[in-house]
Amino acid sequence: MNTKSLYAAALALPLLSAGPAFAQTAAPATADTASATPADLSAADKRFIQKAAVGGMAEVQVAQLAEQKTQDPTVKAFAEKMITDHTPNNEQLVKLAESKGITPPTGLDAMHQKQMTKLQSLSGKKFDATYLKGQEKDHAMMLKTFKAEAKNGHDPELKQFAQATIPVIEEHEQMAETDAK
Repeated sequence: MNTKSLYAAALALPLLSAGPAFAQTAAPATADTASATPADLSAADKRFIQKAAVGGMAEVQVAQLAEQKTQDPTVKAFAEKMITDHTPNNEQLVKLAESKGITPPTGLDAMHQKQMTKLQSLSGKKFDATYLKGQEKDHAMMLKTFKAEAKNGHDPELKQFAQATIPVIEEHEQMAETDAK
């Protein structure tokens, strides 16, 4: 399944165009990675791909919802940044996973679907506060996941991807925390 098909199936809301925010994190394809198989990856590396893919997909979907629902310019700007930063990162992770013979998830897990459903039922300041608090929590969780992969991962390209993404996740977590106040 190609990246465009994956995103068309995975995203309930239309993707907005995004800039190349993560272009510097692109891991070059090599003969070694092109022939990688799922058996070549550790269980921890496979879990990282799954968690990072679902988390990134959720970031884009809830941000698109926030763009539609919020009236707060700060929340709207935050949501736009999440889409701009996470969309190319998600695409890069999908390509990296596929090069290793892993098919990343195409839908949200139960936790993220529950979060999305809750946000869909909210409006106004309640929506904004819940969205931003959720972003703080989600980015803190993803930061732990990415730091663990960067430190303990076995696959060099996944480790590089995680390490290169950590500063952006830290920035997002800080932004959500500041905007939530």
